[in-house]
Amino acid sequence: MISSSAADKADQPTWQYVQLADYQLPTTPVTYSARVRFASFRRLFQRDMPSQSLPLKAQEKLSSLPECLLETIAPIPDWRDSASALNTAMSDWLDKDVHRAPVMVIVGAPYSGNSEALQALAKMQSWRTLDSPAPEQILTGDSGWLSSQVTGAGPWVLPNLEKVYLRHAEGLQLVRQFIAHACSGNMGKVIIGCDSWAWAFIQHLWSGPTPAVMTLQAFDEPRLIKYFQGLINASTGGRLLIRLSDDGRYVLPLPEKHDTGVEYSNFLQIVAAYSRGNFGITRKIWCSSMQTEPGENQQEHLGTEQADMSQQTIWIIPWNQLKLPSLPSDIGCNEAFILHALLLHSGLTQEVLQRLLPLPQKSVLATLYRLKEYELVERDNADWQVTPLGYPAVRQFLQSSRYLVDQF
Repeated sequence: MISSSAADKADQPTWQYVQLADYQLPTTPVTYSARVRFASFRRLFQRDMPSQSLPLKAQEKLSSLPECLLETIAPIPDWRDSASALNTAMSDWLDKDVHRAPVMVIVGAPYSGNSEALQALAKMQSWRTLDSPAPEQILTGDSGWLSSQVTGAGPWVLPNLEKVYLRHAEGLQLVRQFIAHACSGNMGKVIIGCDSWAWAFIQHLWSGPTPAVMTLQAFDEPRLIKYFQGLINASTGGRLLIRLSDDGRYVLPLPEKHDTGVEYSNFLQIVAAYSRGNFGITRKIWCSSMQTEPGENQQEHLGTEQADMSQQTIWIIPWNQLKLPSLPSDIGCNEAFILHALLLHSGLTQEVLQRLLPLPQKSVLATLYRLKEYELVERDNADWQVTPLGYPAVRQFLQSSRYLVDQF
């Protein structure tokens, strides 16, 4: 059976924005709580030996899903859905007088689609967005960055406050000025998006009025089941089965008429706990866990009215067999400095990173490429960023090393 918590919450909205105080992390499986002191996170969730009566699929006989199929059954979200939920959640705030509540901050964890949802909302409502300043403008405190854009009444949307500061002696003035100006009400209504790591840092800089803060509720097991099942139903008519490759247990629910006596896995509950409800990370793990049998053309089955269900199975790599990035045993201060800086700013160019850290240029570059080898960072255009799959391990490492971390 699907877990009772998933069944009880089946009617909850997939995308839901809440006050920051109401944010809840997903429930941690009992197996994790019992073994956390004895093994690494990924190995905590091993199940009992698989039942020999269930079908088994040898790992070496499976292959990764084609990209075209992944785009069909697990595409990048339509952020308009998230934007609509946010618009509904902000309705009371939007109705308030601007001088009583001029600012709403939307905080989101890395990869959660926070900036994308805000940009989608601004487009839906025809609100004007503010471009972030260039690094040189931040370091010189160039207030013209804002005055050149604000030429009328709000609402205004700044999708990424994390790009308005740099953790540098000369890089904090601009963000203080912007928050003060927004909270004065002189800009009209202002919706500010901010990465959760930047928000943890900026709160230490700001001593003025505390604006209202909302966030996207964590994606727990029920939300993940509802979301992923909805995508599969929409793209295949529900004719695609999702099962664990080692013991055949089902990961997503079958139609009720086929549900009797079926064994279900808690794979998505584990993924939700590991990712701390971060949808972007969960989706990456979900996509990387999917496999198919070589020669199986799933794409051909998706358009058929009546297809053999046994020919339409996606096999999920069991949790204890997933190969997720981990930190090297000899990780040191250089790696920690760089990883923390990248998260505080939601990515940085190599040049800016070198200006912020007290490390030799060669050392910064060498460390970045070492972290890249471990799949902990990647280069997206000019910016270096922590990878989504590497993020949980990086966050855990920085927290255990007593660095400032976010609350998500």
